[in-house]
Amino acid sequence: MYKNYFILNRFIKETGPLLKNFMLVSAFSQEKNKIILELRNKDTFCFFEISVNPGFPYISLKENFHRAKKNTIDFFTEYSPSQLLEIEIAEFDRIVRLRFENFSIYFAIRGKYTNLHLINKGEKIISFKSGDEEIENKFLDEIKKTRFISEENHLDIVSDYAEIDLDGMRKKYPILGKEIILETKRRIDNKKNDSNKIIFQVIKEIFRDNIAIFQDKASAEMHLAPQSFRIFPYEEKKIFDKLIDAQNYYIGKKYFSDDFGKKKRIIEKHLNRELEKIASKINRLQAVLQKDSKEEEYSRIGNLLLINIHNIKKGMKSVQFEDIYKNNELIKIKLDENKSPKQNADNYFNKSKSERISREKNKELLNFSETEFRKHKNIEEKLNKSETPGELKDIMKELKIKETENKKHNDNIKIKFKHYIIDGKYNVYVGKDSKNNDLLTTKFAKQNDYWFHARSVSGSHVVLRIENTKEPVPKNVLKRTASIAAFHSKAKTAGLAPVSYSLKKYVVKKKGMEAGKVALMKEEVLLVHPEIPKNCEYQSEV
Repeated sequence: MYKNYFILNRFIKETGPLLKNFMLVSAFSQEKNKIILELRNKDTFCFFEISVNPGFPYISLKENFHRAKKNTIDFFTEYSPSQLLEIEIAEFDRIVRLRFENFSIYFAIRGKYTNLHLINKGEKIISFKSGDEEIENKFLDEIKKTRFISEENHLDIVSDYAEIDLDGMRKKYPILGKEIILETKRRIDNKKNDSNKIIFQVIKEIFRDNIAIFQDKASAEMHLAPQSFRIFPYEEKKIFDKLIDAQNYYIGKKYFSDDFGKKKRIIEKHLNRELEKIASKINRLQAVLQKDSKEEEYSRIGNLLLINIHNIKKGMKSVQFEDIYKNNELIKIKLDENKSPKQNADNYFNKSKSERISREKNKELLNFSETEFRKHKNIEEKLNKSETPGELKDIMKELKIKETENKKHNDNIKIKFKHYIIDGKYNVYVGKDSKNNDLLTTKFAKQNDYWFHARSVSGSHVVLRIENTKEPVPKNVLKRTASIAAFHSKAKTAGLAPVSYSLKKYVVKKKGMEAGKVALMKEEVLLVHPEIPKNCEYQSEV
């Protein structure tokens, strides 16, 4: 529960007194989705490390941080140096505010919209992770109505309840988080009248108890919580006096564990695939080699043809002789009527040679495959004994595999466009400028995707991705996509706007056309309100 509201609340309580009279001297990033705020007081330095990764959002305080000499980007340069006045948290939201003299920095945990924003006194907003202007403006309006606190928030607003409906409580106050509800339920033991006292006791422990890291080796799970919590299974529990120390330990372990797990999964997938492939090859080669060789049979037939060559004429389809090699048994031999007697004999000698060469080659392949199988089994054993990412890295090098799978070209370029999802299912991509429109239409869009553009005005190309061509697209989805296209055009302020749409296969980019210009072989028109419609979510850019 490292990102639980009350853990964040305790974090600001612990860090506030430590950072009095500190100045922000720089802000920089050297890793994706992570920003470092460097603070200084005389000769003392400390660093806020803030992750806006939706899957692992956190804020931590470190005494030391090594800035790389290359590949770092500076942020908010015009706002430093500046004195840090106070660290606060929103009263009912996971938003941490660092308040400076002429601006504030907000770290907001919002799922996929998790981000860090600087807002100055002129209400100019600068986001660390580039986002949609509409979302930024919405956040700006929200902040104006939000009360920030620096004291402990014990949620006294519900203290008068004689009995608490815990699930209803969480819906009403999402900041409680699932762990607090589960811990409260664990302690109630069917004594419903105690629920109000217990939930406040749980919250109190978050502020007062030592913090523990619960590690369960069986499930490879790790949790940060007060040491008194009972809901987390564990084999090892490491206890810390300060939340800051527990957080830094947890984050370090988490990165180690995630990196180790990621590498191990890649290696396991590769090994399983290779072992299955090699085993199949071994079985096939063994089956071939278990069959009787025809090398001697073909050689014998060739010799019989040479011995009896004077009785064979071109044009014969077969001959029958006594087989001197098998007690003079009669043998019928097939011939190629288009070949001479000598050529037919040579044909059987060549078959005998090919049979011998093929068998020798199959034996070599079998030996090689068995060696490769043993090698991969040894690597598998080494993998099971590995304990560090470094050991896994050596195994990956030995197997010549990359840490990340190559993505399809479309998966790589889709991050270049604005991205909306309608009804949680339909993906809509929007171009950002003329060149980006061309990229969207000519490189990204598939033939059966729908293509949209506001009619008779300049604007973005918009593509509705069709994953299943056999499934008809509802008319209301087409209309909502058209509304997005109108919204991202010069017709944005119109009451109604006509929008052309067509399957992408009817959209043509002719030679010599300017950037962003296309021709439509077929089109239909929808009259819509320019807007971002309901049930349409903007996906923040990576």
